[in-house]
Amino acid sequence: MMDDIFAVLMTIGRLLLTAVVVIKVTRFRETMNVMERAGLGFVGGSSFLTVAVIWERQGSPFEGWAATLLTFGVLMFLIGRTIRDRKHDNANRAAAVEARAYLRSRGKL
Repeated sequence: MMDDIFAVLMTIGRLLLTAVVVIKVTRFRETMNVMERAGLGFVGGSSFLTVAVIWERQGSPFEGWAATLLTFGVLMFLIGRTIRDRKHDNANRAAAVEARAYLRSRGKL
């Protein structure tokens, strides 16, 4: 009984994850870099495939590789996001240095 409850909850979670990924990738595509979009694509597709693994347990043809694909999709997304955050941080730092230099040259600092 308890296993069925968890299976239903995991299934709902995986389907919601798939829906959120589809919305994120289609509606907000321009806010992500290529690696983030590809990673989310792997997450969305493989999260849907893991529903069969949840219910069939040992008999699913997706058993080993769907979860692995999900893991690497999350890694791709996080690496892509980290690269974008790092570039943004570097650009902010450079802009602050440039602003300080400009203000010094004008005698404002």
